[in-house]
Amino acid sequence: MKKILLTLMAIFAFGLQNINAQDAPLKIVTNHPDFNIKVKRCAASGKTVVLDLILTNEGANDVETVEVKGGRGYSEAYDNEGNIYQGNKIKVKVANRNEYSEYGTGDFSIPTGVPMKVSINIEGVPQAAESIARLKLVVHCNVWGLNNLKPVRFSNIPIARN
Repeated sequence: MKKILLTLMAIFAFGLQNINAQDAPLKIVTNHPDFNIKVKRCAASGKTVVLDLILTNEGANDVETVEVKGGRGYSEAYDNEGNIYQGNKIKVKVANRNEYSEYGTGDFSIPTGVPMKVSINIEGVPQAAESIARLKLVVHCNVWGLNNLKPVRFSNIPIARN
């Protein structure tokens, strides 16, 4: 009886550990207290994932020069299946521009308290991928001290599929 009870307890504990590992919370590290990012959506259609972000400047002063880099600007993503996306697989655009670019958004400003939408396209993501396990997003902003060496980091972004 003790062996059965111990076996059931071990199975239950292992099951809980698997559930917690899969349901890890979304984490965003912007590397500056005045810079806030929210994930608005992460949805897939076929092998293309679109990630919509809302960037907010919570500081006292407007930030005039910000650029979000694409895959050729050293941003990279990893899915939960172990695939890596770099180069022309990651393209970005800021809300008021029409085209995605693998190089970056070009300079834009973030006024205090005004949300700015940035979209990221990740190409070639297989149907089996359920989340973006890690995204290193290179943001250039001298005011906040952000650059290639101090990127924004995301973990555990779930992918919604139709």
